[in-house]
Amino acid sequence: MFRLNPSRMLRRSPQRRASATVELAVCLPVILLVIAGAIEGANFAFLRQTLAQSAYEGIKVAVRRNSTPAQGLQAAQRITQQRNVQGVTFQFQPDPRSVAPGTPVTLIVTAPGDSNSQFPIGPFSGQTISVRATMARE
Repeated sequence: MFRLNPSRMLRRSPQRRASATVELAVCLPVILLVIAGAIEGANFAFLRQTLAQSAYEGIKVAVRRNSTPAQGLQAAQRITQQRNVQGVTFQFQPDPRSVAPGTPVTLIVTAPGDSNSQFPIGPFSGQTISVRATMARE
């Protein structure tokens, strides 16, 4: 009759331990690279969404009747400050104070990728993200 020897099952050969070490040494950098890429991609999706929301809220306030562009900038800046976005610039085209009601006004919100990245190097380094929102002046 065939009997299983538990002590024999628990022992591993030195060759098996060495091959597991080599597999880990080869696969670990690839796995870490994939994880870092996923984190960076999610970070930039979040950054783009933050800029889009900031542009929308800023233009919505700026084109209201009896409102000023400064109030629109405050609304837009509040969102980017709450989400800790660095190096953001805002630009109205044209100036909402100088256009007649019904004229489209655009707010462009821009942020550099380098200062908002989790890693010093990566696929998004050196890029600038720019988002526009347009509404008609009331």
